[in-house]
Amino acid sequence: MVGSSKPSEKKQSSLTSFFTPKTVNGLSQKLAAQKPAKDDSKAGRSSSPSAPGPSQVSRFKRPLQEDNDSGNVTEKTTRSSRLTKRAKRVLDDDDESENQEPPSSPPAGNGPSSSRTGKYVYDAGSASKTGARDEDETEDAATRRKKEELHKKFVKKLGHPDSMSYMKRRNGAPDSSTPGLEGDDAEGEDEAEEDEPPPTKGKKKGAKTGKLTPMEIQFLDIKRKHMDTLLIVEVGYKFKFFGEDARIAAKELSIVCIPGKFRYDEHPSEAHLDRFASASVPVHRLNVHAKRLVAAGHKVGVVRQVETAALKKAGDNRNAPFVRKLTNVYTKGTYIDETGELDQPGDATGAPSGGYLLCLTESPTKGSGTDEKVQVGIIAVQPATGDIIYDDFEDGFMRREMETRLLHISPCEFLIVGDLSKASDKIVKHLSGSRTNVFGDRSRVERVPKSKTMAAEAHSHVTQFYADKTKEDDENSAALLEKVLKLPESVTICLSAMINHLTEYGLQHIFGLTKYFQSFSTRQHMLVNGTTLESLEVYRNSTDHSEKGSLMWALDKTQTRPGQRLLRKWIGRPLLDQQRLEERVTAVEELLEKQSAIQVSKLTGMLASIKADLERSLIRIYYGKCTRPELLSTLQILQKIAMEYHRVKSPAETGFKSSLLQETLLSLPAIGDIVTSYLDKINAQAARKDDKYNFFREEEETDDITDHKLGIAAVEADLDAYRKEATAKLKKKVLVEYTTVSGIEYLIEVANTDLKNVPASWAKISGTKKVSRFHTPEVIKLISERDQHREALAAACDAAFSALLSSLAAEYQPLRDAVSSLATLDCLLSLSQVASLPGYSKPNFLPITAPPSISIVEGRHPIAEHTLSTPYIPFTTSLSSPAPLAQLITGPNMGGKSSYVRSVALLVLLAQVGSYVPATEMTLTPCDAIFTRMGARDNLFAGESTFMVEVSETASILRSATPRSLVILDELGRGTSTHDGAAIAHAVLDYVVKEVGCLTLFITHYQNLARVAEGLGDGRVRCVHMKFRVERGGDGDGQEEEVTFLYEVAEGVAHRSYGLNVGRLARLPKQVLEVAGVKSREMEEGVKERRLKGVVGLLGGLMNGEKGEEELEQLVEGIEQL
Repeated sequence: MVGSSKPSEKKQSSLTSFFTPKTVNGLSQKLAAQKPAKDDSKAGRSSSPSAPGPSQVSRFKRPLQEDNDSGNVTEKTTRSSRLTKRAKRVLDDDDESENQEPPSSPPAGNGPSSSRTGKYVYDAGSASKTGARDEDETEDAATRRKKEELHKKFVKKLGHPDSMSYMKRRNGAPDSSTPGLEGDDAEGEDEAEEDEPPPTKGKKKGAKTGKLTPMEIQFLDIKRKHMDTLLIVEVGYKFKFFGEDARIAAKELSIVCIPGKFRYDEHPSEAHLDRFASASVPVHRLNVHAKRLVAAGHKVGVVRQVETAALKKAGDNRNAPFVRKLTNVYTKGTYIDETGELDQPGDATGAPSGGYLLCLTESPTKGSGTDEKVQVGIIAVQPATGDIIYDDFEDGFMRREMETRLLHISPCEFLIVGDLSKASDKIVKHLSGSRTNVFGDRSRVERVPKSKTMAAEAHSHVTQFYADKTKEDDENSAALLEKVLKLPESVTICLSAMINHLTEYGLQHIFGLTKYFQSFSTRQHMLVNGTTLESLEVYRNSTDHSEKGSLMWALDKTQTRPGQRLLRKWIGRPLLDQQRLEERVTAVEELLEKQSAIQVSKLTGMLASIKADLERSLIRIYYGKCTRPELLSTLQILQKIAMEYHRVKSPAETGFKSSLLQETLLSLPAIGDIVTSYLDKINAQAARKDDKYNFFREEEETDDITDHKLGIAAVEADLDAYRKEATAKLKKKVLVEYTTVSGIEYLIEVANTDLKNVPASWAKISGTKKVSRFHTPEVIKLISERDQHREALAAACDAAFSALLSSLAAEYQPLRDAVSSLATLDCLLSLSQVASLPGYSKPNFLPITAPPSISIVEGRHPIAEHTLSTPYIPFTTSLSSPAPLAQLITGPNMGGKSSYVRSVALLVLLAQVGSYVPATEMTLTPCDAIFTRMGARDNLFAGESTFMVEVSETASILRSATPRSLVILDELGRGTSTHDGAAIAHAVLDYVVKEVGCLTLFITHYQNLARVAEGLGDGRVRCVHMKFRVERGGDGDGQEEEVTFLYEVAEGVAHRSYGLNVGRLARLPKQVLEVAGVKSREMEEGVKERRLKGVVGLLGGLMNGEKGEEELEQLVEGIEQL
């Protein structure tokens, strides 16, 4: 019956077609063999005489055996395979097509292609030919194994049995090997087959490779919460990196990375890998490697095991992995966990950054394009010292104010709140994006979003933060909260963002130190903007951007790190307050006069003995991150300092007359009692060895420490008492002794000849030819108990040490004041050493109410005289209001014009720092700012040409300068054509003299500006030039001019610049110089000829009475120019 036979035929066809290639060159090959009836198949008869012979089929097809129970033909050896839906649909579709054919139809494969495909066609009649089946059984098993191996390779390569079909389906491409199904019956059958449980025997191995270990799962949980952090994970006695972190660490640290998975999302492309890529570093090198990763700009997290082996063994989770937590997170601006600071870049990479973490936010106020105005708020924190700087200001299109503050603060890390405008973003990227930037290294930039209600949220957050602080300490709480609530809105936003940011690093407590919470723009200091810092080479030279050759390098004679940092601040922010200025200069003068006296020698010796960075050590104590040896060293140094001046009770006893020196020295003995009280609690010998168990003296130990020490002693006494019992068991007369081998304690040694007396319960640990070593059950229990006591003792010691640091942190303010006093003394001594150099003199300051003036007699460049092999030729000059208010400086190229104006500016800056100056005499009124426009450079980051930079800086100067400013303009107008440049230079000189009225040094090669100087009248502009001597050599028209520079400032105008002489010094080809000389003479003669014609014309007009007085003045000027 057709109806009854159809299902069985379908099942048999499905099995056979599994072994038949379904695609050949993209075409479906269907079985066309006729299906025998159920009864015929039982009898073993072939259903069609046209089917292939048994010998042909048996070579390629597995023999089938009869299933007597069901009457269906089945495979002899069932294959474990995973059929996908699409493959099943192909088979079922083929079966349905075959079942629709008449039983007598010939095979479809018997055509021209039968030679290729005929060998794959299954013959049901071959089941009856048992002889051929037995003969090829071995070959079929080998073929089957080979197919299974190929299948496994395919799965391992592509990660999924059906990945090719999946990829085609995903890309929308038709699968040529998988015709679609038509009809609901086939779909229902697919679902029924899919529900069958797949065989597990073949999957076991593959499933195991993709499974993550408990430790890897633990790591992934932490990593997914901190994807931006490079994690260092404690694993046993090593710290390891996993995945992509391992690749980064291997590159930065030059360590080996073991290949494996790099991704954290279990991507199919890495399904064939059974572990993460990893790299490891030893435990004792953690700080070194963490510091290197942080210095490279990474955010680094340390994941530690927070439970110990002994306590874990006694706990409930003994079979689970060690509990691990992210204990420390570091970035460039927050790394303070190690003594000292980050490795500073060498001389070749730039000046060191200030170590500040700077938060910046910006909001547009008005205008657009070149008239754009933005309101900027900043707050900068130096976690290593506790300094906090804030400011709120309006900035223009060029972002000069922002640049000035960034260059002064030199942040090593940025936190940007919200989106910045294009101009601000470019300046941040420009200043922080390369290793040769002004900060000396790449700065890390992190961004946080800014919501529309950020201002209200920030105010609420900051108020709550400080309200919580005031509950703990009520002394200064009202003043603290009042000061914070008065901050501008933009600064409050930055403060809120910074508190949130530093909370992640455990450093939020720094905002409680409001004594060092200072505004950047308090007008107690001269304004020295970023352009001036660069032009005058204040922090780094302009050649290789290193500190050598800068003003900081010339003045830095400090002996301590806090002193060096303070001197950097002094140089960048010269004083305006005349009283403080006089105090500082007087202190330097007294130290200079008494440099051989015992007071100064004592002070110098004390500072030289301080090797530690006390400022950083104190802040580490404040954060609770200090080590035991470092704490002892810091307290002992502070005690030594206090003891040096313990007899100083009044200003008269200091030995100095200067009020600044008296004030600083009086703060030193005040810390003596505080430091001594803490040193009395410490066992110095144990602290030096970092022995946490004996760090405290016995009478200062906490109850927990004492209890656990007694517990350990009791266990050790029990262990000692157990020796008698062990001796009895071994039947010895002499009491056994414990031995320690390879770090394993309490081993009982038994001679191999006496092993017969050893109980079976004793565990053998090790042995030699002569002896064996055992642990008894009682010893093992006691050792476990002792280890638990030790772990608990370690935790108790750590808790007691943390409590000590917390109580010491409460005394931070007086200790920090003492360290600040030491830094001030160090800076004053450094300036006194500079003052002792030959040719340095004390500057004299005129009252602030006096008209602005600068007078220098035989002044020298403070940096050049240290770097030049020959003496620097001094200059004498003066500027004053109302006259001469400005100097117009001309002279030959390389004649020393720029060096001269830089020297004047540096001498003014030095004087207002409080230093002596390299001049015979100097008198000045304090300047409120120094502005410079020097050199030719473009700004590709901001899309500005050389001339655009030139006029933008000039515009910024004209807007910012006051009558008390010193302005230096070097060759203004050279970035454009002669006429335009001369016109701009003319107009700017006229403006600064008439409108601004500030002291100005104006360098130019436009000699006709001398007429402008005369036209301003009243002698407000004085024309000076750099002296030189010209010698002519050669014959005829080709004679050469040799220029000798005298580097002296003299009255008058230099009418030529002698550029060809510089070309000769630069070794331009002789032919080029000759042609240039001819052209130069031709142009000069042409100009003279035109001027002569103009003079003759004016003279003729006057002779005829056609011209007036104005023409007469022009005639006189023309004759002077000729």
